[in-house]
Amino acid sequence: MRYVAAILALAVMLGSAPLVAQAQSWRPPADEQRCPSKWGAGDQRGSANHAKPENVLRAARLIRTGEVIELAHVLAPDMPLSGTRQYNIHTKRTFMNPQSNRRGSNEELVTSEIGQVGTQFDGFAHQTIGGSLYNCFKQDEITTRSGFTKLGVENVGALVTRGVLIDS
Repeated sequence: MRYVAAILALAVMLGSAPLVAQAQSWRPPADEQRCPSKWGAGDQRGSANHAKPENVLRAARLIRTGEVIELAHVLAPDMPLSGTRQYNIHTKRTFMNPQSNRRGSNEELVTSEIGQVGTQFDGFAHQTIGGSLYNCFKQDEITTRSGFTKLGVENVGALVTRGVLIDS
């Protein structure tokens, strides 16, 4: 039985070698072949452009139970984190005002790595091909010290669609 398993494993390894070689040799198309996107040179929404009212209505007609499934994670120190990422929150109680209403307040101080912490939605500025981003926006032209001037997630808009939830 071990002999058969060893032969089978060897056959799988040898049979998949061309797939590994092919995957490593693939190169993305040049800018002139992939840009502008089918939605035009200034587009920042990508496939979110399909979220038109008629498609939202079509998706809404598929609803049978009205069940809402929250896909976001509450940000908390005990949430699953990727690799060595950290999420720390400290509650800071501030002074109580001595005036008649005795109003006080609390503040939260969060230290964290933003990427791969909790639920996230990567914008088109997240990945590049050379110095080009989605729709051939040039990284050097839209990058600032505090972020990007184009391709932010705010451009996507609300998404209402059907989906498949796989719960392990």
